[in-house]
Amino acid sequence: MWERKTKFIEFSDGLRRIRVNNKVLRIFREYEQKDGEPESGGILLGIVYDNHDSIVKITKPNKLDTRGFNFFNRAKKPAQLQINKSWNSSRGCLIYLGEWHTHNEINPKPSIIDRKMIEKTFKETKMEINYLYLIIIGKENTIWVGRKDTNGLVELERKE
Repeated sequence: MWERKTKFIEFSDGLRRIRVNNKVLRIFREYEQKDGEPESGGILLGIVYDNHDSIVKITKPNKLDTRGFNFFNRAKKPAQLQINKSWNSSRGCLIYLGEWHTHNEINPKPSIIDRKMIEKTFKETKMEINYLYLIIIGKENTIWVGRKDTNGLVELERKE
């Protein structure tokens, strides 16, 4: 569950922490997958600090994405335009941090397809950082957060 009175929720694996702000959480909640609806998703944009990362903006699904009950494929061109726009308007502070999408399940976990997607994205993307995040939004306010780096995809724990 992510209901909180603070301005963000935080996850960590002991090496790196990530904060997801409430504005982003509200958008995730809007796209929570209901029975019979297709998956939704987009990209994570945020700021990298010395001691943590902060997701402050996400993109929403667009008409060029392909979506189904058990899959979401983000269209690359519109996403790249958003990344460039955010980078430019923030003078290089707001960067691409990874991907998000929904699952029609409580306590979501990444599928084999999700793992292959984040692996491919990690290998092919030119980035300012040497890791990416994957967030999966489940039903009933559940969320899975992972960080992909050269050692693999590791689930991060929710910090209170």
